[in-house]
Amino acid sequence: MDKRILWGCIAALGLLMLFALITMLLDAQLNHALSTPLGDLPMLDLLGVLVAMAVGGAIAGVRFAPIAAALMAVVWLTSFAVPAASPSMPLLPVIKLNAMAMLLSLAVAVLGARLGAQYGPQWLARISRRA
Repeated sequence: MDKRILWGCIAALGLLMLFALITMLLDAQLNHALSTPLGDLPMLDLLGVLVAMAVGGAIAGVRFAPIAAALMAVVWLTSFAVPAASPSMPLLPVIKLNAMAMLLSLAVAVLGARLGAQYGPQWLARISRRA
């Protein structure tokens, strides 16, 4: 694996964890989910995915987009490990409740990775010129 891709993955996952920590510390006041017929959409979490994957895409380049989708799939699969192990919480209703959030987070991850790959180098060049 290319070092840039590895660093992009590390940065993206680190930022995802940072966003999760921030939303946990700020309580649920800022992270109200938008209710839709297809499930709840946590808008702040989706913004976190966009930013994290854009940073990963800026570091790793255009090859990061499919990896960003795979990272989000792994995040969702690990989040379903608890309901799957719990006999009191059936897994299918949990998946149905989160279906829209899963699909949108995958799409936002790919979008963020592509935007980061496209505009990240220009942004970094502007920052380095100012310094």
